[in-house]
Amino acid sequence: MMPFRSIAVLVFAASAASCSSSSSDDPGVPAGGDGTYVDEPYPTLDRYGLLTIREGAIVPAKETVHYDLNTPLFSDYARKERTIFLPRGTSMTYKDDGTFDFPVGAIITKSFGFPQDFRDPHSKVRWEETRLLIRAGDGWKTISYQWDEAQKVATKVPGGRTRTIEFIDGRGTTQHANYLIPSANQCPKCHANNGVSTPIGLYAAQINRTHTFADGTQGNQIAKWNEMGLLAGAPASVESAPRLPVWDDPNVGLNDRARSYLDGNCAYCHSTTGEARTSGLYLGFREMDPLRLGVCKIPVAAGRAGSNLDYDVVPGNPDKSILTYRMDSTEPSIAMPELGRSLVHAEALALVREWVSSLQGNCK
Repeated sequence: MMPFRSIAVLVFAASAASCSSSSSDDPGVPAGGDGTYVDEPYPTLDRYGLLTIREGAIVPAKETVHYDLNTPLFSDYARKERTIFLPRGTSMTYKDDGTFDFPVGAIITKSFGFPQDFRDPHSKVRWEETRLLIRAGDGWKTISYQWDEAQKVATKVPGGRTRTIEFIDGRGTTQHANYLIPSANQCPKCHANNGVSTPIGLYAAQINRTHTFADGTQGNQIAKWNEMGLLAGAPASVESAPRLPVWDDPNVGLNDRARSYLDGNCAYCHSTTGEARTSGLYLGFREMDPLRLGVCKIPVAAGRAGSNLDYDVVPGNPDKSILTYRMDSTEPSIAMPELGRSLVHAEALALVREWVSSLQGNCK
């Protein structure tokens, strides 16, 4: 099989230490390797030719595209870097609603790492893993690669792994995370859509944002991808595309920030097609029905996870709401989301509690 090559020419440096690109940034093999990954994922990440670590920064190859999301999923405060690789001559297909369509051979990567001290912009990041979503002929394959101590080699870990990580967060609090590198069987827990694995964050409302590109210029991601020929069917003006607010932007209203956070962190399961579709609790940003958002809604089957509370969301009372109770827990049988975090996202919890407190009405 001939190796895949991308039409993309972007390269991104994740820190000031790696802002200048050269041929030494490239992993040393053609992006996509020999293309056989669509049949069987490679045993080590370097075989894909997609990215390396240099001076503590994830450095994508020239054939990959770095991207950001408006409101990303919380993962124990981990730093994340995201890239897309597309085989030569192919493109994604734009949708206003739902994940973009991808061609066979597309690879989405997400790398997770932790600086020792989040308050220090110069604190070197220790990268733990890089996860891949591979678009094969029969659907998406999910696999995780764990980085070695030298940050040179990342090896496939299909069975998953848990790592204990200590760091100082942005508030100066020392955190101890039981960080999960998910197994191949755990990945579909979050990525399932009507029982079929799919990417989570690559939809218009998340991608519609300003980004700093490899050449140092800034622009809208949808517009730039359209210009590059990477995104077919995109609207002529991004003003007509949906956009998810940034959850921690102080210039955005309380309702929009809280709803955006719930969309990015809960709606992949809590939707009509997600893993929690039978719960009747749907937390997407476009959902307008208060009952489906949990307001005065009796839980379907929360059990102990509901702590004997009566409703998912009680207007004006976060202490009586199952939603905030489960966000505030780290017990595996109670915490929401069920996978992907061992710590409470304190800032987001405070936001959602404030949102619940602002809601009007009563449940009796």
